[in-house]
Amino acid sequence: MRVWFFVILIIYTFLNLLIGRQLYDLLKINKLAYWPIFIIIALTPLIGRISPVGIFEKIGNYWIVFFYFATFVAVLGLLIKYKPFILGCYLLIFLTIFYGSLQAKNIKVEPYDLVIPKQADDLRVVMLSDIHIDKQKSNDYIAKMVQDINALNPDMVFFVGDIFDDKDINSLKKEQETLKGIKAKYGIYGVLGNHEYYSGNLAESLAIFKKANIKILRDEVIEVAGIYIVGREDASRERKSLQAILQNVNKEKPIILLDHQPVALDEAKDNGVDLQLSGHTHRGQFFPNQLITKRIYEVDYGYLAKDNLQVIVSSGYGIWGPPVRIGTQSEILDIKINFAEKN
Repeated sequence: MRVWFFVILIIYTFLNLLIGRQLYDLLKINKLAYWPIFIIIALTPLIGRISPVGIFEKIGNYWIVFFYFATFVAVLGLLIKYKPFILGCYLLIFLTIFYGSLQAKNIKVEPYDLVIPKQADDLRVVMLSDIHIDKQKSNDYIAKMVQDINALNPDMVFFVGDIFDDKDINSLKKEQETLKGIKAKYGIYGVLGNHEYYSGNLAESLAIFKKANIKILRDEVIEVAGIYIVGREDASRERKSLQAILQNVNKEKPIILLDHQPVALDEAKDNGVDLQLSGHTHRGQFFPNQLITKRIYEVDYGYLAKDNLQVIVSSGYGIWGPPVRIGTQSEILDIKINFAEKN
């Protein structure tokens, strides 16, 4: 792990020097003023992770996406020396980031209508993934989310992992009462994602979720309104097999599985799951990352049917790292499930 870290650090340093040199040649400003400022900005993704000063993390998050696109321009600049073209590329990067920061705040309601051929009362389910509550989010971030959820008048609400993402537990604690404002006829259920573990305060997070009336399912199943809701531990952790979790379940009844990452689809299919809800991918969050996530996962976004299993993967309500979305959307899923017995 340490070896990989140093390899990545060396590559990151080299590419930043390439970008820095290109920008210096374009701007032609005082060298003694330019390089210290550039180096500090380039280090903010690292400084922001350890510094209590929030501005470093904010700058670092924007630098990540700028660095991502600027790397292509810097490499292109080794072949094309025409400065107006290179300047135009950087202007396009800034405009793209500005557009992406506006797009990230535009939360869309994505509707789905499903049929599950089993007997139960029809349900309206609201599903969100990857909320990523942290100190960088705006003061009304969760209040707006709760308002949007309640406007859909759901029977159930599902949070499919990465609800919380901050080492400062106060970022979640201050939202406890706001989260309690979610209204759902049959309750609010969720699973953990990988980021709840990264935060290092899992026990405290779970206690706050409980006080906020969010039932977190960890390799367990609960029956509500004539259906089974199954919640799995994140795939990055050691977890029970789905067969073990479902050993006492009547598979004539509908089974809805919450699994943060859209993996183990064949396991879900082979164990009689009717609907799997996942997130995690963010659909790459900004272009062209969705080309990568599409290659990694059988379904990285949207709907997939595998025999009797239906899968929906959300691109996420929130963002992680750069507060930017390009070619993807922040969303709440409004899922209407119609149950009908097989003929």
